[in-house]
Amino acid sequence: MQVQCSGRLERRHPAKEQLLAELRTWERQLVLRSLDEAIRLIESDKVEKLTGRHIQCIAEYDAITIDGECFFDKAFSSGKQVAACLAFAMEIGWREALDDMMRLRVTLLGPGTDAVSARSGSHEAESAAAPSHSAA
Repeated sequence: MQVQCSGRLERRHPAKEQLLAELRTWERQLVLRSLDEAIRLIESDKVEKLTGRHIQCIAEYDAITIDGECFFDKAFSSGKQVAACLAFAMEIGWREALDDMMRLRVTLLGPGTDAVSARSGSHEAESAAAPSHSAA
């Protein structure tokens, strides 16, 4: 299928469109905090080392550590949804999934919110309020 977008033709793949639709279904079930952590992981260079085993751990509400950096170390009530989103992102591609998650985040926070600074600010506030746990 081809879609005209701003004067150029863009090829759309039905299988990828189906995966994106399923990704969005899972994304709607994420809480903002979980979405922030998933975005933090995807934006990091550690995402290239994410494995199916890591995703399984997240689905079981466990923290993961990649190269000494801990992700999902707080109790995330939406672990299964986060794991599903990360699994779809592995298939779709990190950049496209990240862009989609960022759009969702802006939608959840409202159009007047700077998603990056809001996320950074909320993460810094959480970090300051929560005790630090170092992972080996």
